[in-house]
Amino acid sequence: MRNLIYLSLYLICLGVVCCTKSNEEYIVQGSTTQSRLNGQRVFIVPYGNPTIEDSIGVDSTVIKDGKFEFRSRKGEYLARVTVDKHVRYGTQDLLIVTEPGVITVVIDSVSSGGGTPQNEALQSWKDLKTNRDNVHWNQSQHIKYLREQGDTVYANALADSLKNFNEHYLNQIHGIMRVLGSGTAYNLLHQRYGEPN
Repeated sequence: MRNLIYLSLYLICLGVVCCTKSNEEYIVQGSTTQSRLNGQRVFIVPYGNPTIEDSIGVDSTVIKDGKFEFRSRKGEYLARVTVDKHVRYGTQDLLIVTEPGVITVVIDSVSSGGGTPQNEALQSWKDLKTNRDNVHWNQSQHIKYLREQGDTVYANALADSLKNFNEHYLNQIHGIMRVLGSGTAYNLLHQRYGEPN
């Protein structure tokens, strides 16, 4: 009798867990221009702490003729699209949100994604961040060089310009967040950049 009660409770809990998962399907349609990746595995790995990865699980498929596809109803979560670690060199991992709809992914030396609202927003953020990081690095090195040469006037002016550039970058990210509204991508950006003004 006790086993029957445990079995009933287990089935009820399983039903609750299954019902909380989205019934809407997400499709990841991926491609790569790197022919060396044909026949290799590509993975969708839940992004965050190991508990999330353990609870959702990792999906994988094989790249054929430069293309791959995932279909799932596991619900919405932040995930990393990556290839097998033995062939990962020369490719860039990509963060996506597994929201309902068709998500487009290109895995390459510079990877990209889109197709759904949150993934379009993540791609906009990625593009802005790549540009910001390049400018910030170059300008910081130039400021350091100028200070080493004793040119503090030009170094300070360049530092002020860089500060304004970084503030503009933050305003752009907050603009993306305001358009997004609440959701998985918003939460990621909020964690990194704080509340929009």
